[in-house]
Amino acid sequence: MQGKYFIITYGCQMNKADSERIAVALERKGYKEAPKKDGADLILVNMCSVRQSAVDRVYGLLHKFKTLKNKKPKLKTILTGCILKKDRQKFAKGFDQILKFKDLLKYSPTRAATKGKEKDFSSLTKYREKSMAFVPISNGCNNFCSYCVVPFVRGPLVCRDHKEILKEVENAVKNGFKEIWLLGQNVNDYQSPTRAAAKGEEEDISSSPTNPKINFAKLLKMTDDIPGDFKILFTSPHPSNFSDELIDTLVNCKKFGKYINLPVQSGDDKILRKMNRNYSVKEYKNLVKKIRAKITPVKLSTDAIVGFPGETKKQFRNTVKLFKKNKFDWAYISKYSPRSGTAAFKMKDSVPLIEKKKREKILREIIQQYAEKPNDIKPGVSPLKKLIVILGPTASGKSELAVRLAKKFNGEVISADSRQVYKGMDIGTGKITKKEMQNISHYLLDVASPKRRFTVVQYKKLAIKTINKIFKKGKIPILCGGTGFYIQAVLDGIVIPEVKPDWRLRSNLEQLSTDELFNRLKKLDPKRAKTIDKNNRRRLIRALEIVIKTKKPVPVSKKNPLPYPVLMLGIKKEKEELKKLINKRLLRRLKGEGMIEEVKKLRKAGIFWKRLEEFGLEYRFIAQYLQKKLEYDEMINLLQKEIEHFAKRQLTWFKKDDRIHWFKNYKKAEKLTKAFLEKIRRGN
Repeated sequence: MQGKYFIITYGCQMNKADSERIAVALERKGYKEAPKKDGADLILVNMCSVRQSAVDRVYGLLHKFKTLKNKKPKLKTILTGCILKKDRQKFAKGFDQILKFKDLLKYSPTRAATKGKEKDFSSLTKYREKSMAFVPISNGCNNFCSYCVVPFVRGPLVCRDHKEILKEVENAVKNGFKEIWLLGQNVNDYQSPTRAAAKGEEEDISSSPTNPKINFAKLLKMTDDIPGDFKILFTSPHPSNFSDELIDTLVNCKKFGKYINLPVQSGDDKILRKMNRNYSVKEYKNLVKKIRAKITPVKLSTDAIVGFPGETKKQFRNTVKLFKKNKFDWAYISKYSPRSGTAAFKMKDSVPLIEKKKREKILREIIQQYAEKPNDIKPGVSPLKKLIVILGPTASGKSELAVRLAKKFNGEVISADSRQVYKGMDIGTGKITKKEMQNISHYLLDVASPKRRFTVVQYKKLAIKTINKIFKKGKIPILCGGTGFYIQAVLDGIVIPEVKPDWRLRSNLEQLSTDELFNRLKKLDPKRAKTIDKNNRRRLIRALEIVIKTKKPVPVSKKNPLPYPVLMLGIKKEKEELKKLINKRLLRRLKGEGMIEEVKKLRKAGIFWKRLEEFGLEYRFIAQYLQKKLEYDEMINLLQKEIEHFAKRQLTWFKKDDRIHWFKNYKKAEKLTKAFLEKIRRGN
């Protein structure tokens, strides 16, 4: 047993794939993965040098590593990845070792024998994404774009054996991965006619080692022929080598995911020549036209660099024209960053940073017109953004449903539960376990301390940020929970004043009984009183505080705030069935899962009894039981009734929303989801 490792990855999908393989190599040497870097004995940083900002992030880690080493002197740090020569020299003092990928196979802090007989990383796989498998098909690049460091840090193009690639894809599909991403710096250069010099000899290393006739188009066809339910995607192709054969192959590939990232970099011919891109604006436009004519529907994204050396305002306007003409679904826009060793490094970085930021903003605003507004998207091209909401009363099975739909439709789950945000409150909130997640990413669990108040304003900000994060990954966010106010805050753009705590007012309100608090709220804000938990003193006081300080009811809704379609799914349970589910879960929590012990731990951690009671339901009544205010059987009876009342209040809130599609079984939910997604894809 060597200890625990933690990998920090920066850069593209290729770097992510490399990190997955590094993880396997380390585990075969006896290491185990640490959940956080604080608990690691070995920290490995897989860096990127494409932009200076990526390099700066690594510099930012050095102080943290120094602090960690003061606490753990035996901690080892390794730097690997795409490293420029000048940076390698600078980082030498900050890391214990700087190693190339191939040298990591030999790495060992001791003289212990290494398990495995791999000669390179290509046969090592451990996919960290929950439903996506990144499969490298080549490494390196022969194009030498004037701004790019890849040929210098990764070397010339070298292709993997197609048989090895297909075997990896087959294994990934067998293991349940739904998206297969074929990766290469210029992925369609697989079996390119260009030749790379290796040790002074011209050697064709850009095709499959066992069959030079297998080019990228043929590799795609062979991948498509693999049995299974999965999608094929790839990144990133070079426009100059995007052949008619490749387009025709994509048309006939049943598993192709109908998404292409086609980097343009600039919309001006002179700048493209300076970049050494080997195509003209006219050729690029014709290629886009050809792709869209033959592959229907298809999502197209692009890459662009603003502020390239010598780029005039007129030349930038040509890029703006190209963006408006092609109406990309998304774009990855970056400000030019001088990189040592490249041809562009010798050019004067003539565009000021403030101008680069301005140009970046202009392009992003153009993209937002097409990426975020479903009605503006060209018919036949699906928008990138769609949100699914799963809601219902407590104990109805929302979390389980969310996982099933996420696995089926490539989604990730965001909790919409006002108590699951708190750390240490697991059993009483019904927080999903790691095993129950089934490798589906979940968000907004354990984001706050139970000692501090967490407001709906804070939740809304985090939820919107997380939704956008999931969109950027090309996945579908699934908002799942039973806190109606949280869901409405996100969906309807609830405007909630960020009222600072008024401790004197709160102190006065604390003197009132729970019934008095509720009656006062009922008088000041009848609408809020209908939906609030009338036994939750914490929420009653906060609601009164907002109404009294702002002198107006809350919430206020915007009209259609979200710029993308939303499907709301509501789980329907018969009254008696729900009662049984509540009772079964309650007894399981108390007798089998250790709910009472959880409350004891929270009290031991410094959570006052008063605060525990404020959380309501299980925490309230168990806290009273532990203070000997209630007998055990009395506690159970009161809890059963209170949870039933809580479920009734949840349904009262949800039933007012006519957007919700109610259903009783999973098949119906799956059918509704499928119809919703297909309708969007058709552009209806």
